[in-house]
Amino acid sequence: LERAYRAVVWGRPRQLKGKIDAPLGRAGDRTKRAVKREDSDDAREAITHYEVVERYHEKPDGTSLASTVECHLETGRTHQIRVHMAHIGHPLIGDPDYGAAFRTKANLLPEPARAAVNRFPRQALHAFMLQFEHPATGETMHFETPVPADMQELIAALRAGAP
Repeated sequence: LERAYRAVVWGRPRQLKGKIDAPLGRAGDRTKRAVKREDSDDAREAITHYEVVERYHEKPDGTSLASTVECHLETGRTHQIRVHMAHIGHPLIGDPDYGAAFRTKANLLPEPARAAVNRFPRQALHAFMLQFEHPATGETMHFETPVPADMQELIAALRAGAP
């Protein structure tokens, strides 16, 4: 089983390609998740491989206001990408649970990117590829789908006016 996702995140991870190996468990409530210590009762292995595929509004010091990241999951935990990206300091744009504190970063963006971020109605995450072995035939089944229109519009706005 292979799954790949595209995510638009705040900032730019220091390493352009990496592996996040951080166990996940319940946060204070029943729905949210958090990175946990390995010896926590509810900690479950969670591994995400990521690669920055595009940077927006990059500065001379190498930082960026936002980036598109491709994520491949080795495990499949609830909210795994959202929690892992927030854990390394780069939450998904539009994520109300794990990235709300970053919402004011939109003020650093030029128009039309600022407006696009402020009106984006969800977390900027899209499952674009799924591959698995067919259980009966053993044939490799591979499916891909393009990034949806709302994320394409967000990305186009982030590109606009970028140096």
